[in-house]
Amino acid sequence: MSDFRYDQEKMIELALQATSHEERIEVMTLWDEAIKLQQLVALGDLRRNSVAMLEVVGRMIGHIDLLSRSPGLSGRKEIGEMREEVARLHSVLHDNGRDPVPIDTATPDPGSDAEDIDDATTPPVSPDVILGVQNPINSRRYSELADEYVRFFNGAGIRSSHAAKVKKMANIAFENRARYQSIGTPLGIPWWFIAGLHQMESTYNFRRHLHNGDSLNGRTVRVPAGRPVSGSPPFTFEESATDALRQKGFDTETDWSLPRALYRFERYNGFGYRPRGVPTPYLWGFTSIYARGKYVADGVFDANAVTQQCGVGALLRQLANDGRINPISNQFADVDAPGSVDDGVDQINEDDTAAPSHPFEAFWNANLSHIEHFNWREFLFKGASNSVHRNNTDPPEDKYQNIVQLAGVLDKIRTQIGGRISLISVYRSPAYNSAIGGASSSRHMEFDAADFKVIDSGHGNANDWAAVAKQLRSAGEFEGGIGVYSSFVHVDTRGHRANWTG
Repeated sequence: MSDFRYDQEKMIELALQATSHEERIEVMTLWDEAIKLQQLVALGDLRRNSVAMLEVVGRMIGHIDLLSRSPGLSGRKEIGEMREEVARLHSVLHDNGRDPVPIDTATPDPGSDAEDIDDATTPPVSPDVILGVQNPINSRRYSELADEYVRFFNGAGIRSSHAAKVKKMANIAFENRARYQSIGTPLGIPWWFIAGLHQMESTYNFRRHLHNGDSLNGRTVRVPAGRPVSGSPPFTFEESATDALRQKGFDTETDWSLPRALYRFERYNGFGYRPRGVPTPYLWGFTSIYARGKYVADGVFDANAVTQQCGVGALLRQLANDGRINPISNQFADVDAPGSVDDGVDQINEDDTAAPSHPFEAFWNANLSHIEHFNWREFLFKGASNSVHRNNTDPPEDKYQNIVQLAGVLDKIRTQIGGRISLISVYRSPAYNSAIGGASSSRHMEFDAADFKVIDSGHGNANDWAAVAKQLRSAGEFEGGIGVYSSFVHVDTRGHRANWTG
């Protein structure tokens, strides 16, 4: 890394060769990033600064990719040379920040974990009290670890010092969801599992093997070496990822519940942290579950070292917090599950207990079939806390008519905002409303209120979403209440105006 020097003459030459203002701006921005990287390199202490360096290199890769596709500079050899150099730097930085392999991974891979009979009683996934640092069970058996995985996930708080980094990692994963789905759907593997491996093994570098982060220009060199065994380099990321997932037998698995997925992630890296009483940073880095202790070299453990890598559990916790993957019961479902039919609606929160013959479906088809962005199941979602209280019910049939105007309002809000909306609370039974501390006169009990949030980045915050609702109300679309909270908005059609801040 210390040999990095940005080539000023090369940058000047590229700027002179640019055929448009946009290309010239890209070159100058790339130049600025190269200078920032050089300044970070000059500070020394690669381990302390590797996260900041990795972010700069990631931006440089983006600018180089844009230049490689631009009309005036796409054929320049300097672009190819810079791509190779920056890819090398990315690999060095990622390898510096990632956890070395625990010693126990020298043991043979046991094969499909489905052979490990699940006799655990898995608790439901739900937001819970944030846990402090935990001592993991010293076991490798899924049946003994399933409860722990769910308990740790429920209680994993994202550390404030790393919140921005984790949020960024989750955004990158979600932005590349379609690419991961193109790999995972034919194999029956959810996109978020592939994204988690990709983040851990090569920090989302699509020019690296999913197996271990080696360059796609050749077969893998590090363990597992010589992959893929068929085909000729350079490989595409899709070819490499498919080989890596099949090699591990993930394409034969059918249970993608939360504990199963976390078990597979940990087994992928190794169980070597458990005998030391340390929750593996491969899962829990950057969360309240983990504090310190890591392997600083293959088989070399330092009790005081702290991981600089976002754990995959932290990544998934953030995706769940953002509503981009949905913990339902003991399952960890994709918001658009692999193999599902895309019917044009968002399919964010859907109650998994609603039968296809539910009477609300017939009511929806008769009265709300014009709604573009939601389906009937979303309005029966019982709320995340119901997995704890278990006392919410479906709305009574005599209240179905109350939702008609609200559904139309939400559909218009969704259209104007442009980002996908997750309904996080709609109908509440009186018992459930009381259990979660709802107002005694909550409109949720009348089935004419909904709390929602927008889960796609770049579409504002709760104040912005509420402003859209208020514009529609001012235009006469409805009369009702609008409540603005830190991460969501309440809208109801009570018949008169009310505003508040939660």
